[in-house]
Amino acid sequence: MKICFVDTNKLEYSFEDINNQKLRGAESIFINLSKKLSERGLNIAVFSNCKKENLLKNYSWLNLNRINEFKNNFDIVISNNDTQILDKFNCKKKFVISHSILSIEKSLRKKQFFSYFKNKPKYLLLGNYHKSKMSKIFSIYGIDIINYGVDEIFESKKISNYNDNKISFFTSRQDRNLDILIDVWKENIFNKNFDYKLLITPINENLEQYNIFNRKMLNKEAFIEQISKARMIILPGHKAELYCLSALEASELCIPVVTMGIGSLSERVEHNITGLISKNKHNFAKDILEMYQNDHMWNEIRNNLISKRGQNSWLTASKKFFEIINND
Repeated sequence: MKICFVDTNKLEYSFEDINNQKLRGAESIFINLSKKLSERGLNIAVFSNCKKENLLKNYSWLNLNRINEFKNNFDIVISNNDTQILDKFNCKKKFVISHSILSIEKSLRKKQFFSYFKNKPKYLLLGNYHKSKMSKIFSIYGIDIINYGVDEIFESKKISNYNDNKISFFTSRQDRNLDILIDVWKENIFNKNFDYKLLITPINENLEQYNIFNRKMLNKEAFIEQISKARMIILPGHKAELYCLSALEASELCIPVVTMGIGSLSERVEHNITGLISKNKHNFAKDILEMYQNDHMWNEIRNNLISKRGQNSWLTASKKFFEIINND
């Protein structure tokens, strides 16, 4: 079986960039799924804006300008968020992995609407929250939910027995309601204990007087080393957050997550099992303090995470993914 992944995003990347901090969830999906499927013996080609091409035995990474040379070669084509690019391929089975909430208006504005009906792809979504927010018209040709996995570097990291009980991290994008966390921290956390420290994705403001520090943006290996000893990861969530890989990665490192459950965070965290889900800002502050101060609860959640470790591999995710695209 010959399978093609195609990403028209301007970001220049290939599978060699797997541990590069520039990658986002969409690029990680394409790298990990394509690689794992090739390891199953399938013939895989990926088209992206890559600078360097790689042609291996059954795994090729090619520049987008080469599509016309291969457009008739595939049994299945999988696009990242783009139905227009599917026009270039002559095959019966077409899929779109969506990483955004798609409305009719947005589809028309991005010139995706009419190519959707022309190509009749099945949309692959990232969770039930994502599904609930998508316009129903994009389910005409079918919808399925796929899973993320965590990169092998997270799976192979040895879990430390030492945690810094004073340090927590925010590891998502700044626009993912970091402002809510900063307000809660300044008003309700810092004034309760001056030893607690919060490290955040960098912003253009110095908040060190509140023990809020800009964390260093490092490659993946150094990033894991940086956060692996944290007491918790704090992620309010956001309505545009359709999966939240940061929460999954934290769980794989056995770090409890405290969240308000906004967007997909309610799907990534099990309350009192792998973290805490707060109903409002007041409870959010209480839960952060509880996670700092309640060693018994923290240890129970930590042990739960240890027992669940290894369940979110890309191997497992790729098996489910192949069942979806093969049985369609």
